[in-house]
Amino acid sequence: MLADFGLATKVDKNKLAMSFCGTAEYLSPEMLNNEGHDHTVDWWTLGILLYEMLVGIPPFFHKNKHRMYYLIKEANVTYPVPEKHNIYVSPDAQDLINKLLIKKKDQRIGSKGGVKEILQHPFFKELDIDMLMQKKLTPTYMPEIGQELAYFDQKLVKSDHVEMSVIPQDRQKLIKTNKKAFDGF
Repeated sequence: MLADFGLATKVDKNKLAMSFCGTAEYLSPEMLNNEGHDHTVDWWTLGILLYEMLVGIPPFFHKNKHRMYYLIKEANVTYPVPEKHNIYVSPDAQDLINKLLIKKKDQRIGSKGGVKEILQHPFFKELDIDMLMQKKLTPTYMPEIGQELAYFDQKLVKSDHVEMSVIPQDRQKLIKTNKKAFDGF
């Protein structure tokens, strides 16, 4: 499990966060419009991430950041043409993404019923949530053990960044010692 507590913000009930942070491609319209944001920004980000995992690029990506921000605030989500791009996004996936990427945060799926509302979407109909939560599902794809770096851009793998991301043995022991603090997280 990963968490970026550096970007975590505690917000009192019925209050909005006014921060402006995150990866440009994932910013929500309310953040770009400086309207304040709440937990529904996470559902927006889930929609961006789901689209990117299925298509290979964020839905509003543009090389020009100002144009990308305009697209985030104003454009509808479009999907690749399967015959032309050889990328198929199912109707259920498109519907879920469209509902996660609704511009008005209070109309976004999950804004009222949280994760339970999202998990009731037909996209998840074949997923056994109880088995998932118990970690008893077998993944449909498992990368080869020992080949972890084979799945990354080799230019990045050969740089010093990989060396810097390896956790020294003494730090690994400290992490294992404090592992219980994250049980249930």
